[in-house]
Amino acid sequence: MAHIPSAGTVVMNGIRHAAQCQLGQARLHTSPMSRALLSKMRQALVDARPATRAAKTPQPTNISDTKPSTSAAAAVADRQPARAPSSQRRTRQKVPEGLIVDDHQPAGPEVWMPKVFGKIEQPTDAEVAKFVIIGAANSGKSTLVNRLTGAQVSVVSERPQTTRTRIMAAATVGSKQLVFLDTPGIVSRNALRRVSRTVVTSPWLTLAEASFAILMLDAYKLTKKSDAVERYLFTQLAKNSSIPAILVVNKIDLVEDQEKLAEKIKEYMAKYPHIVDGPLFLSALGNTNVDELKALMLSKTKPGDWAVPANVSSDMSDMLRVEELIRVQWFRQLTGYLPYVVRQRNVGWEEASVPLPPMTVYTDAAGEDGNAAAMQPHVKARSTKELVIKQELIVSSAGEAKILLGKSGTKIKDIGRDAANTIAKALGIPTRLHLQVLVEPDSRSRK
Repeated sequence: MAHIPSAGTVVMNGIRHAAQCQLGQARLHTSPMSRALLSKMRQALVDARPATRAAKTPQPTNISDTKPSTSAAAAVADRQPARAPSSQRRTRQKVPEGLIVDDHQPAGPEVWMPKVFGKIEQPTDAEVAKFVIIGAANSGKSTLVNRLTGAQVSVVSERPQTTRTRIMAAATVGSKQLVFLDTPGIVSRNALRRVSRTVVTSPWLTLAEASFAILMLDAYKLTKKSDAVERYLFTQLAKNSSIPAILVVNKIDLVEDQEKLAEKIKEYMAKYPHIVDGPLFLSALGNTNVDELKALMLSKTKPGDWAVPANVSSDMSDMLRVEELIRVQWFRQLTGYLPYVVRQRNVGWEEASVPLPPMTVYTDAAGEDGNAAAMQPHVKARSTKELVIKQELIVSSAGEAKILLGKSGTKIKDIGRDAANTIAKALGIPTRLHLQVLVEPDSRSRK
């Protein structure tokens, strides 16, 4: 794709850096570009900061894509005790009574496979654009994807590296469809050995799938913390890619030093010459200027076939979605390194028929006169479908198992209850979730 430089890039190349800010009451002398950046930034701050108070309320939980929503049944989080390895077999540890559950059949391939939609119904003038969202860990990429789609497609946590693999999401507006590829956060060169190979390579491999990149910068981090990861990202991007990019500066509501941020933005715009739009200042959490970004993305669509049906927000398999919704709960309730080392294994997935209280129906047995007093009661049996999932949560030591279980199993019960509720809303079926904590040594090498 031929590169068309943006007006911001042309101006940036022809104007020197702004003069240094003077102390006290001295007036700041800036270049035209700096003044333009500051103007956009201040307008974004005006929009973002009132929204910050509302942003503290939780985002809507995942919505159903292909099934009608139903009320979640009361979630039950039953557990088996942790099991410690021995030379020949795994053994059970003592846990409170009532935490052992019956065995179930594990999930079949139709649950594990990404959704396949066959022939997708779409208009004759269908248009599509595919964007890869790339940035440092914890810069707000997943929050932005959830805002753009209106669904909790990507797991959101205050902890970095919550997203472990590339996730596809979509939003359809009229005849246009936007496809988003959410990627794990970029890590610095020094941290490469501490994370899995998938986390390291996924963002770079995903670049080849997209037509545009959304380069996400954390405004707060640029002004308050080290930006070594961002420097590494832009350096590698300039060496290995020429994908057209939109520069997005997130968390604008947290910025205090606007002049410093403006200088940082100019620096990064100079590092990657293929930025065609931006900077766009927004707050994904506060939902500030997200609609402006979405409108800009819609202007990039071209004639082409949709990736998913109009009412679908992701092609994620049911099993992956369930695992992610369970994982986000332990990320919220555990501290330290433990959330990053817990593993999952599905051992049960089945739809069960659950009896409901019988319903009494009155039928007219009087015949000709239709006298209400002659109505005869008839008891009708009722039942409903319920999804029963059994997951093993695996850790490497008895100490880790004790932390995950919590006192008298309270922590694992909380994780199971909250996860079951979100799974029920996501899949559109009442869900009963059994969680079992096991101890198994992790002998896997970095893959």
